[in-house]
Amino acid sequence: MESNEAVAPEQSREFTEVVGLFDSLEKLQSAIDDLMTHGFDRSEISLLAEDEKAREKVGSKRSVEIEDSEEAPRMSYVESESLNEGKASLIGLLFYVGAIAGAITVWTIYGSFAEAIFAGVAAGTGASLIGVGVIKFVQRRQRSWAQAQLARGGLLLWARTRTEELERAAMDAMEHNGGHDVHVHRVAATA
Repeated sequence: MESNEAVAPEQSREFTEVVGLFDSLEKLQSAIDDLMTHGFDRSEISLLAEDEKAREKVGSKRSVEIEDSEEAPRMSYVESESLNEGKASLIGLLFYVGAIAGAITVWTIYGSFAEAIFAGVAAGTGASLIGVGVIKFVQRRQRSWAQAQLARGGLLLWARTRTEELERAAMDAMEHNGGHDVHVHRVAATA
């Protein structure tokens, strides 16, 4: 007797990516912007991880040596607009918390409304300066990341592609924005 069970075709465990190497942050950002205007989601765009993680995984290999490596540690792309929103939110939150804490403390101790307002503004300003310090630290870390990648031979950019049309779009976006060694490669999906 024959079985009516359909056998599912073997599912692919691979996907394709377009990878490119860039010699400046401006060119890299321009290529990313171009990718996003051509239908790529930021979750499909990745960069080489910070230098410490990269050194753990791939040693001091040059960027061109690891661009097709599945061992190359990656980090997700975060839009500069999202970073700016986060920075503004951090400063605003710290100002608010500092202002409220300062005003309540002075109001509780002295019972003076005017002094509480002044203390709130002063404490809020002080707290927001802490936020500015955190932002400066993040900016230094971003510069350090870029310098380390450039010292390796360039900034790596990967874009996961689902179709041949997207492969062409990604290659065009990278090449038109100064990408070097732009090509498609296959990656085995991890389970």
